[in-house]
Amino acid sequence: MELIKTNEELVKVCKSISKETFITIDTEFIREKTYWSKLCLIQICTHDKEIIIDPLENDIDLKPFIKILNKKSILKVLHSGRQDIEIFYKMSGKIPRPIFDTQIAAMVCGFGESVGYEKLVDKTLNKKIDKSSRFSNWAKRPLSKKQLKYAIGDVTHLYEIYTILNKEIIEKNRAGWLEDELKILLSENTYDVSPKNAYKRLKIRSYDIKTRAITYQLALWREKKAQLNNIPRGRVLRDDIIYELASIKPKSIDEINSMRSLSNGLRLKEEVKEEIIDNVLIGLSTKDKDLPKLPKKRKLPHGTNSRVSLLKILLNSVSEKYEVAQKLIATTQDLEELIADDNADIKTLKGWRYELFGKRALEFKNGKIAIVMNNNNIELKEL
Repeated sequence: MELIKTNEELVKVCKSISKETFITIDTEFIREKTYWSKLCLIQICTHDKEIIIDPLENDIDLKPFIKILNKKSILKVLHSGRQDIEIFYKMSGKIPRPIFDTQIAAMVCGFGESVGYEKLVDKTLNKKIDKSSRFSNWAKRPLSKKQLKYAIGDVTHLYEIYTILNKEIIEKNRAGWLEDELKILLSENTYDVSPKNAYKRLKIRSYDIKTRAITYQLALWREKKAQLNNIPRGRVLRDDIIYELASIKPKSIDEINSMRSLSNGLRLKEEVKEEIIDNVLIGLSTKDKDLPKLPKKRKLPHGTNSRVSLLKILLNSVSEKYEVAQKLIATTQDLEELIADDNADIKTLKGWRYELFGKRALEFKNGKIAIVMNNNNIELKEL
């Protein structure tokens, strides 16, 4: 294993990596007390190298590594790589391409929904991982041999797993399925932290204009404050407090002090309370046309829940037959949309999902086929 601490070492090792067809990458970072992730380690595995880059070394310039990330001839393999990609995107302004996410690939291959790395290592390689270093303080130096061994294990096992999953995807002709699912990871919108979109993180509790406007304004203010001070959103203001503020619409600090969510000893600084009042008043003066458009309320037909339950039996049967995670084919919301509208704009009624499940789901919904048990097997019967 090579531990890279200098620019000279980094340039040399990145040059040796530049001709690889694929590499596995992982990172260690901490984020509990900050808005932005603090990158502490970068781990890389190639066919003959195990590399750990220490980005916390003084004066180290990660540009050679960024070039590797953006080199299109090298496939970057990650597991559940959204947060890693978010770090790289903030670092370089670009999303690494091409990528292969083994968690998504595992769903495509039937290993279940959002399978964890430890479980995937066990299922594919029949190996156990020592996870005792998982919650290490990765920003503290020096790092122990045990920490470094744990960190590099995340990419050495990944190298073997990629080969297995990629072979299975090719054999089952599911490369298109994987490519379709990777679109979210490769979209810049996924990593957009613009304060104006902060309201999307909150649940819509009311369609009342004033309630919505206050929720939007407080989410906007909180996001700006969290980013500016590099602290988690919850350290500025918790979600439940935003919901209560939007409900009671306080116009004075006394009204804030009497809030139920603050009755258990939680305290807010006086200056924060004043900022809250200012933003509540802005919200109250905001007009509907100046607020983001909300999706129309869905009116589900009577008996939807029971029909969805029946469709889930069909979904489970298809999932088992083709060895693909149910969540990848359809979510509960997809099934509800399908019950409400034969032409619903959902992924389940498009592409491979339609051929696999959507077509049969519509036939079942419209009484053209039935689900029957035959010798303990679930089968579809034409009516």
